[in-house]
Amino acid sequence: MNLEAINQQISAIDARIVVLLAQRARLAREAARLKQSPAQIEARDRQEQIIHQVRYMAEHQGISPGMAERIYRTILAEFVAMEKREAGL
Repeated sequence: MNLEAINQQISAIDARIVVLLAQRARLAREAARLKQSPAQIEARDRQEQIIHQVRYMAEHQGISPGMAERIYRTILAEFVAMEKREAGL
């Protein structure tokens, strides 16, 4: 496989990731409407549960659990901020 073909496959994966992030955003907005406090939006226990699961999946997929955790902590922080904005907090 040549570099151009690899880059095309990476671009296709990036497009799928953005679609999945958009789906996650829609669900997060829906969940935010059901939450009644900043603590419910932040849901620290839920975030740590997600991080634990992501680290496990990353390890079993052969990628760095630390890298996956850093990526997911950024994703989670952005979604929490989005939910707070939408809730007017």
